Amino acid sequence: MLELIHYPATGATRAGPHLLFVHGAYCSANCWQPHFLPWFSRQGYDCWAVSLRGHGNSPDRRRLQQYGIADYVKDVAWACGQLAQPAVLIGHSMGGFVLQQYLRQHTAAATILLASVPPDGLLASAWRLGLTAPDILLALNLFQQGCYRHTAEEIRRMLLSPDASLESARWLAANLQVESLRAALDMTLTTALFARRLPCPALSIVGRSDLLVSRLEAECGGLLLGVDTLALPDVAHMLMLDTRWQCVADSMHSWLSTTFSRPVADNGGLAGGPIHPGS
Repeated sequence: MLELIHYPATGATRAGPHLLFVHGAYCSANCWQPHFLPWFSRQGYDCWAVSLRGHGNSPDRRRLQQYGIADYVKDVAWACGQLAQPAVLIGHSMGGFVLQQYLRQHTAAATILLASVPPDGLLASAWRLGLTAPDILLALNLFQQGCYRHTAEEIRRMLLSPDASLESARWLAANLQVESLRAALDMTLTTALFARRLPCPALSIVGRSDLLVSRLEAECGGLLLGVDTLALPDVAHMLMLDTRWQCVADSMHSWLSTTFSRPVADNGGLAGGPIHPGS
Protein backbone atom coordinates (compact mmCIF):
# COMPACT_ATOMS: atom_id res chain seq x y z
CA MET A 1 0.00 0.00 0.00
CA LEU A 2 1.14 3.52 -0.74
CA GLU A 3 1.82 6.11 1.92
CA LEU A 4 -1.29 8.27 2.28
CA ILE A 5 -1.07 11.14 4.77
CA HIS A 6 -4.34 12.52 6.13
CA TYR A 7 -5.08 15.83 7.80
CA PRO A 8 -8.81 15.97 8.65
CA ALA A 9 -10.72 19.22 8.37
CA THR A 10 -10.53 21.19 11.61
CA GLY A 11 -11.93 24.57 10.56
CA ALA A 12 -15.39 25.92 11.26
CA THR A 13 -16.46 25.40 7.62
CA ARG A 14 -16.16 21.74 6.56
CA ALA A 15 -18.40 21.46 3.53
CA GLY A 16 -15.65 21.75 0.93
CA PRO A 17 -14.27 19.04 -1.33
CA HIS A 18 -11.50 16.68 -0.34
CA LEU A 19 -8.02 17.76 -1.46
CA LEU A 20 -5.50 15.20 -2.74
CA PHE A 21 -1.92 16.50 -3.05
CA VAL A 22 0.52 14.82 -5.48
CA HIS A 23 4.22 15.63 -5.07
CA GLY A 24 6.77 16.29 -7.77
CA ALA A 25 10.06 14.65 -8.74
CA TYR A 26 12.69 14.01 -6.06
CA CYS A 27 10.07 14.51 -3.32
CA SER A 28 7.37 12.63 -1.42
CA ALA A 29 4.12 13.39 0.39
CA ASN A 30 5.98 14.98 3.29
CA CYS A 31 6.73 18.12 1.21
CA TRP A 32 3.14 19.22 1.92
CA GLN A 33 3.39 18.80 5.70
CA PRO A 34 5.31 21.90 6.85
CA HIS A 35 2.66 24.33 5.55
CA PHE A 36 -0.04 23.23 3.12
CA LEU A 37 -1.64 20.23 4.83
CA PRO A 38 -2.11 21.91 8.24
CA TRP A 39 -3.15 25.23 6.68
CA PHE A 40 -5.79 23.79 4.34
CA SER A 41 -7.02 21.56 7.14
CA ARG A 42 -7.65 24.69 9.20
CA GLN A 43 -9.67 26.15 6.33
CA GLY A 44 -12.06 23.20 6.62
CA TYR A 45 -10.74 20.93 3.86
CA ASP A 46 -10.21 17.20 4.37
CA CYS A 47 -6.62 16.88 3.10
CA TRP A 48 -4.71 13.89 1.79
CA ALA A 49 -1.22 13.53 0.29
CA VAL A 50 0.09 10.45 -1.49
CA SER A 51 3.68 9.27 -1.91
CA LEU A 52 3.98 7.75 -5.37
CA ARG A 53 5.50 4.27 -5.54
CA GLY A 54 9.21 4.28 -4.75
CA HIS A 55 8.92 7.60 -2.89
CA GLY A 56 8.82 8.46 0.79
CA ASN A 57 7.37 5.63 2.86
CA SER A 58 5.67 3.96 -0.09
CA PRO A 59 7.08 0.56 -1.08
CA ASP A 60 9.45 -0.42 -3.88
CA ARG A 61 12.10 2.28 -3.65
CA ARG A 62 14.64 -0.29 -4.88
CA ARG A 63 12.55 -0.71 -8.04
CA LEU A 64 12.08 3.04 -8.59
CA GLN A 65 13.95 3.10 -11.90
CA GLN A 66 11.42 0.66 -13.37
CA TYR A 67 8.51 3.06 -12.91
CA GLY A 68 7.22 5.63 -15.35
CA ILE A 69 4.47 8.22 -15.52
CA ALA A 70 1.86 5.56 -16.35
CA ASP A 71 2.66 3.82 -13.04
CA TYR A 72 2.26 7.10 -11.16
CA VAL A 73 -1.12 7.62 -12.86
CA LYS A 74 -2.20 4.28 -11.39
CA ASP A 75 -1.05 5.49 -7.98
CA VAL A 76 -3.26 8.58 -8.26
CA ALA A 77 -6.18 6.37 -9.28
CA TRP A 78 -5.57 4.18 -6.22
CA ALA A 79 -5.40 7.19 -3.90
CA CYS A 80 -8.62 8.64 -5.35
CA GLY A 81 -10.26 5.27 -4.72
CA GLN A 82 -9.46 5.54 -1.01
CA LEU A 83 -11.46 8.76 -0.62
CA ALA A 84 -15.17 8.95 0.12
CA GLN A 85 -15.88 11.54 -2.58
CA PRO A 86 -14.29 12.98 -5.74
CA ALA A 87 -11.33 15.14 -4.79
CA VAL A 88 -9.69 18.30 -6.00
CA LEU A 89 -6.36 17.05 -7.34
CA ILE A 90 -3.34 19.26 -6.64
CA GLY A 91 -0.10 18.36 -8.40
CA HIS A 92 3.32 19.97 -8.15
CA SER A 93 5.86 19.87 -10.98
CA MET A 94 6.04 16.21 -12.09
CA GLY A 95 2.87 15.63 -10.07
CA GLY A 96 1.10 18.15 -12.28
CA PHE A 97 2.20 16.24 -15.38
CA VAL A 98 0.96 13.00 -13.80
CA LEU A 99 -2.43 14.63 -13.20
CA GLN A 100 -2.61 15.75 -16.84
CA GLN A 101 -2.25 12.10 -17.89
CA TYR A 102 -4.64 10.89 -15.19
CA LEU A 103 -7.31 13.31 -16.43
CA ARG A 104 -7.08 11.88 -19.93
CA GLN A 105 -8.84 8.78 -18.55
CA HIS A 106 -10.64 10.07 -15.44
CA THR A 107 -12.24 13.20 -14.10
CA ALA A 108 -12.03 15.04 -10.78
CA ALA A 109 -13.92 17.67 -8.81
CA ALA A 110 -11.25 20.14 -10.00
CA THR A 111 -7.50 20.33 -10.36
CA ILE A 112 -4.74 22.80 -9.47
CA LEU A 113 -1.37 22.57 -11.20
CA LEU A 114 1.52 24.08 -9.23
CA ALA A 115 4.70 24.84 -11.20
CA SER A 116 3.63 21.92 -13.36
CA VAL A 117 5.69 20.31 -16.07
CA PRO A 118 3.78 21.50 -19.18
CA PRO A 119 2.09 19.05 -21.57
CA ASP A 120 4.92 19.43 -24.09
CA GLY A 121 7.37 18.17 -21.48
CA LEU A 122 10.78 19.18 -20.16
CA LEU A 123 12.75 19.75 -23.34
CA ALA A 124 12.20 23.52 -23.50
CA SER A 125 13.10 23.87 -19.84
CA ALA A 126 16.26 21.80 -20.28
CA TRP A 127 17.39 23.92 -23.25
CA ARG A 128 16.69 27.13 -21.31
CA LEU A 129 18.61 25.92 -18.25
CA GLY A 130 21.49 24.81 -20.45
CA LEU A 131 21.78 28.33 -21.82
CA THR A 132 21.05 30.39 -18.70
CA ALA A 133 22.04 28.21 -15.73
CA PRO A 134 24.16 25.27 -16.94
CA ASP A 135 25.50 24.64 -13.42
CA ILE A 136 21.97 23.94 -12.17
CA LEU A 137 21.27 21.58 -15.06
CA LEU A 138 24.56 19.76 -14.37
CA ALA A 139 23.83 19.54 -10.63
CA LEU A 140 20.39 18.05 -11.31
CA ASN A 141 21.88 15.44 -13.62
CA LEU A 142 24.60 14.50 -11.13
CA PHE A 143 22.07 14.23 -8.31
CA GLN A 144 19.88 12.00 -10.49
CA GLN A 145 22.85 9.67 -10.96
CA GLY A 146 23.35 9.49 -7.19
CA CYS A 147 26.86 10.94 -7.25
CA TYR A 148 26.18 14.42 -5.91
CA ARG A 149 24.49 15.89 -2.84
CA HIS A 150 23.36 19.51 -2.92
CA THR A 151 24.27 21.93 -0.16
CA ALA A 152 21.54 24.01 1.47
CA GLU A 153 22.81 27.11 -0.34
CA GLU A 154 22.58 25.34 -3.71
CA ILE A 155 19.08 24.09 -2.93
CA ARG A 156 17.99 27.61 -2.04
CA ARG A 157 19.30 29.01 -5.33
CA MET A 158 17.80 26.18 -7.37
CA LEU A 159 14.39 25.67 -5.78
CA LEU A 160 13.62 28.50 -3.34
CA SER A 161 13.58 32.29 -3.24
CA PRO A 162 16.79 34.15 -2.26
CA ASP A 163 15.23 35.21 1.04
CA ALA A 164 14.16 31.68 2.02
CA SER A 165 15.66 30.56 5.30
CA LEU A 166 18.61 28.18 5.33
CA GLU A 167 16.53 26.04 7.69
CA SER A 168 13.95 25.51 4.93
CA ALA A 169 16.72 24.76 2.44
CA ARG A 170 18.34 22.25 4.82
CA TRP A 171 15.01 20.51 5.38
CA LEU A 172 14.49 20.25 1.64
CA ALA A 173 18.03 19.01 1.00
CA ALA A 174 17.61 16.31 3.66
CA ASN A 175 14.31 15.12 2.18
CA LEU A 176 15.15 14.97 -1.52
CA GLN A 177 15.57 11.59 -3.18
CA VAL A 178 16.60 10.27 -6.58
CA GLU A 179 13.83 10.21 -9.20
CA SER A 180 13.03 7.54 -11.76
CA LEU A 181 14.99 8.10 -14.97
CA ARG A 182 12.17 6.38 -16.86
CA ALA A 183 9.70 8.96 -15.52
CA ALA A 184 12.08 11.78 -16.48
CA LEU A 185 12.33 10.39 -20.01
CA ASP A 186 8.53 10.12 -20.20
CA MET A 187 8.36 13.84 -19.47
CA THR A 188 11.08 14.64 -22.01
CA LEU A 189 10.13 12.41 -24.95
CA THR A 190 6.64 13.83 -25.33
CA THR A 191 4.94 16.37 -27.56
CA ALA A 192 2.21 18.97 -27.37
CA LEU A 193 0.29 16.95 -29.98
CA PHE A 194 -0.95 14.74 -27.12
CA ALA A 195 -2.26 17.64 -25.05
CA ARG A 196 -5.98 17.77 -24.28
CA ARG A 197 -8.16 20.29 -22.52
CA LEU A 198 -8.73 19.24 -18.93
CA PRO A 199 -12.23 17.85 -18.26
CA CYS A 200 -12.82 19.69 -14.98
CA PRO A 201 -12.39 23.19 -13.48
CA ALA A 202 -8.66 23.88 -13.35
CA LEU A 203 -6.11 26.48 -12.35
CA SER A 204 -2.37 26.70 -13.01
CA ILE A 205 -0.05 28.60 -10.65
CA VAL A 206 3.61 29.36 -11.29
CA GLY A 207 6.16 31.50 -9.48
CA ARG A 208 7.79 34.26 -11.47
CA SER A 209 11.12 33.37 -9.81
CA ASP A 210 10.89 29.69 -10.79
CA LEU A 211 14.13 28.59 -12.46
CA LEU A 212 12.83 25.16 -13.51
CA VAL A 213 9.41 26.00 -14.99
CA SER A 214 9.25 29.52 -16.39
CA ARG A 215 6.17 31.71 -16.51
CA LEU A 216 6.13 31.46 -20.32
CA GLU A 217 6.36 27.66 -20.23
CA ALA A 218 3.53 27.46 -17.69
CA GLU A 219 1.32 29.89 -19.62
CA CYS A 220 1.87 28.07 -22.91
CA GLY A 221 1.08 24.79 -21.20
CA GLY A 222 -2.06 26.31 -19.72
CA LEU A 223 -3.24 27.40 -23.18
CA LEU A 224 -2.85 23.82 -24.44
CA LEU A 225 -4.84 22.52 -21.47
CA GLY A 226 -7.49 25.25 -21.53
CA VAL A 227 -6.40 26.48 -18.11
CA ASP A 228 -5.84 30.00 -16.76
CA THR A 229 -2.35 30.55 -15.33
CA LEU A 230 -1.67 32.72 -12.30
CA ALA A 231 1.93 33.96 -12.02
CA LEU A 232 2.88 35.01 -8.49
CA PRO A 233 5.79 37.40 -7.85
CA ASP A 234 8.82 36.41 -5.76
CA VAL A 235 7.87 32.72 -5.63
CA ALA A 236 10.22 29.94 -6.76
CA HIS A 237 9.74 26.31 -7.80
CA MET A 238 9.09 24.70 -4.40
CA LEU A 239 6.27 27.10 -3.81
CA MET A 240 4.68 25.04 -1.01
CA LEU A 241 7.89 25.48 1.04
CA ASP A 242 8.99 28.91 -0.13
CA THR A 243 8.96 32.16 1.84
CA ARG A 244 5.65 33.28 0.33
CA TRP A 245 3.88 29.93 0.47
CA GLN A 246 0.97 31.72 2.17
CA CYS A 247 0.34 33.77 -0.98
CA VAL A 248 0.11 30.55 -2.98
CA ALA A 249 -2.24 28.95 -0.44
CA ASP A 250 -4.44 32.06 -0.31
CA SER A 251 -4.72 32.09 -4.11
CA MET A 252 -5.69 28.42 -4.15
CA HIS A 253 -8.22 28.88 -1.35
CA SER A 254 -9.79 31.90 -3.05
CA TRP A 255 -10.17 29.99 -6.33
CA LEU A 256 -11.58 26.92 -4.57
CA SER A 257 -14.07 29.04 -2.64
CA THR A 258 -15.26 30.66 -5.87
CA THR A 259 -15.32 27.43 -7.85
CA PHE A 260 -17.34 25.59 -5.22
CA SER A 261 -19.34 28.65 -4.03
CA ARG A 262 -18.00 28.08 -0.56
CA PRO A 263 -17.54 30.71 2.19
CA VAL A 264 -13.96 31.45 3.14
CA ALA A 265 -13.10 29.86 6.49
CA ASP A 266 -11.37 31.58 9.39
CA ASN A 267 -7.57 31.34 9.12
CA GLY A 268 -7.21 30.72 12.85
CA GLY A 269 -7.13 27.46 14.71
CA LEU A 270 -4.55 24.97 15.77
CA ALA A 271 -2.01 23.41 13.44
CA GLY A 272 -2.87 20.37 11.37
CA GLY A 273 -4.41 17.10 12.32
CA PRO A 274 -2.96 13.64 12.79
CA ILE A 275 -1.00 11.79 10.15
CA HIS A 276 -2.14 8.36 9.01
CA PRO A 277 -0.06 6.32 6.56
CA GLY A 278 -2.21 4.56 3.98
CA SER A 279 -3.36 1.08 4.92
